[in-house]
Amino acid sequence: MTNYSIRNRAHVVNNKISRWPQDEIDILDGNCSFNIKYLGYVEVSEPTNSKVCCESIAKLYQEYKTGICHQSPAILWITGYELRIVDKTSKNLILAQTIENVLFCSSATDYSDQLFYTSRDSYNNRWLCHMIIVTEFSSDRLCKAVGFAFRVCLRRKTIREGPTTNATISTRSIG
Repeated sequence: MTNYSIRNRAHVVNNKISRWPQDEIDILDGNCSFNIKYLGYVEVSEPTNSKVCCESIAKLYQEYKTGICHQSPAILWITGYELRIVDKTSKNLILAQTIENVLFCSSATDYSDQLFYTSRDSYNNRWLCHMIIVTEFSSDRLCKAVGFAFRVCLRRKTIREGPTTNATISTRSIG
């Protein structure tokens, strides 16, 4: 689920990828949050193609840079059930996305502060690519947190459906 580009290989030490264990604990407790700027979304035809998503988001990012599109300072809440984006000042809900509908998450290769993820809009039967600008941490950290939330969701689904599923989940720890 997580895409690691060439610039991110510096985080790999002794064949292990950097982890943020406190984020994983917070996700399990339902208290994981990050300050972000939410730019919006773009409809995409190929939701797992990183290049297509980057090209689609480039227009949205250009509108942001020129002042046409206004970002919303927000808080991204990550749990094993959903991603929730809440407006920082008004506390209004901007977006609530179940983890099961998230298909692809990646940090942008050109900018370390950008993150995008694609999700299924089941009401309108389309794929949406959401763009987030990370304000305090690296986009890799957020990408890793979303990946962990996805694994938590997958584990719950496997437990719920019983041993007949094809997915093999370790009985040790998640992650």
